[in-house]
Amino acid sequence: VIIRLGEPPLRGPLMTCKKMKLLKVYVSSTDRINHVLLYEIIAKKAKDFGIAGATAARAMLGYGPSSVLRDTRFFELVEKYPVIMEMVDTPEKIDQFLEKELLPFLENQPKGCMVYTFDVDVHLAKMGDTKIKKCQCEE
Repeated sequence: VIIRLGEPPLRGPLMTCKKMKLLKVYVSSTDRINHVLLYEIIAKKAKDFGIAGATAARAMLGYGPSSVLRDTRFFELVEKYPVIMEMVDTPEKIDQFLEKELLPFLENQPKGCMVYTFDVDVHLAKMGDTKIKKCQCEE
């Protein structure tokens, strides 16, 4: 699952290295709050807060405090697997989002999760060509 949100933290086709912060959140694919997937709620909160970008990706294998190893190779009636969310922006913006929005929200939920950050060097961040090119087909 890829959720495209917000504007890139850097503009233009080529840039020098910029110090950013990466926020990672681990949740379960089956976690829901009021019938909405938890990772979708987090992505919406990040977008509303103005975080530059977010991605939610399904993990192939993992386990957490429950010590139940989840693997996508085996069929389960309910497909439960880890979802890794990554969000990137300036250190100040990520810290504000964590303090004011994400941590208070997650701390008051019954769902398990893990949240951590680390500093990253963004070497390139650019938007692709979003123009729709029409096919010149002969009839």
